[in-house]
Amino acid sequence: SNKRPCLEGRAESLQLAASEDRPFRCAAHGRPLNCAKMPMDENVFKERASVMFGRPSSRSIMKKTQGGASSGSFCSCFDGFVASMMGFPTTNNIEVTSYAEPKPLAPITKCVQWGDLGSERRGGVKHVEVGTGAKECSAGWVNQDATAACAAQQKKAGGDAAGGPTGDGALFFCVFDGHGKSGHDVASICAERLPAHLAAHPGGPLSNPKKALEDAFKKTDDDIYRFMGPRVEYSGSTGVAVVMDPVKRILYVGNVGDSRCVLGQYSPDAKCPTWSAVALTEDLKPDIPQEQERIELSGGTVMALEGEDGRDVGPARVWESAAREKPGLAVSRSLGDGASRCLGVIADPVVTQHQLQATDRFILIATDGLWDSLGNDQAVRVTAQYLDRNLPHVAIKALMETVRREEGGQLVDDTTMVLVQFG
Repeated sequence: SNKRPCLEGRAESLQLAASEDRPFRCAAHGRPLNCAKMPMDENVFKERASVMFGRPSSRSIMKKTQGGASSGSFCSCFDGFVASMMGFPTTNNIEVTSYAEPKPLAPITKCVQWGDLGSERRGGVKHVEVGTGAKECSAGWVNQDATAACAAQQKKAGGDAAGGPTGDGALFFCVFDGHGKSGHDVASICAERLPAHLAAHPGGPLSNPKKALEDAFKKTDDDIYRFMGPRVEYSGSTGVAVVMDPVKRILYVGNVGDSRCVLGQYSPDAKCPTWSAVALTEDLKPDIPQEQERIELSGGTVMALEGEDGRDVGPARVWESAAREKPGLAVSRSLGDGASRCLGVIADPVVTQHQLQATDRFILIATDGLWDSLGNDQAVRVTAQYLDRNLPHVAIKALMETVRREEGGQLVDDTTMVLVQFG
């Protein structure tokens, strides 16, 4: 980074500090980095917050027409007809949304956690490392991220083939980034229920991975609404779920929101060996044309937050009107988020697949706490230098510290990673 030249190229000092659990120090000056919990700058908050709600009305945008109506989002009769035919909500009045009282979730067979899997079930995966850090600029903050690294329970001999997990060998790796007042609860539900729904897919998730992912996201979304009740209105989660077929060596990736899955590829050229990053997901933002069209047909408005000077601040967000009061969600797809659901924000994952090659060495699945600070290539380079030394745990710590350094010495968002190294 040009902003912090003294923090570049310090692999050795990062490794030493991370491996010995000592405070990280600036290698150029030898002083500890300042990781004190400083309040987040308001502009940073406006740029990085996943959801905004209850914000003051925009003074410059909220204008009245001659008839006294707001000049906010307008949906014509034709647009409303098209939206209804496509299955999109057509109301732009969040106040009509109602939620059932919270109810217990139906029992479901839990997956086997990675640490409890035998080596014979880890099919081609050399190592899995998970790391998470809570936002450090808010006193008393509760980390709203959650992860999963697991597999289905193996079906017992003579069991009922028609129901329950099939144990077809699929491996699951997931990251969830909660937001809103109860975002931590939403992410926790996702981490427990989504892999279990994948495992319970009829015939096993590998029989039809795309449908298994789509069904698992839908059922998990239903679980969130059932368990949360009214608390789901302004709380939700992004999520990336990877289903790995260890026999065919294929990755199936489902994504809602702006968490990300990136593949690290190594090209062992004798003259100039290189690492490269391949994105297996796309950040699903409201201003992507296809996403924006769905949102606007559903009665939502896509605009950035308005700053004090009247200029737009931060990313495009989903609002109920041009007044830009609520909900202000910064993604176009998510789990939960009741107030945004009637505005065209959906829980349907975008599913992709990737056939693993000999040059594919690892995937890094992480929340936007990482990706808002580091580019894909930078994250892969930092990871690779420690995997080359068989230090995956140090790779995670080094990534976390690199984020801190990029942000001036502290985490400004929950930052969570699942590193999967292939054998």
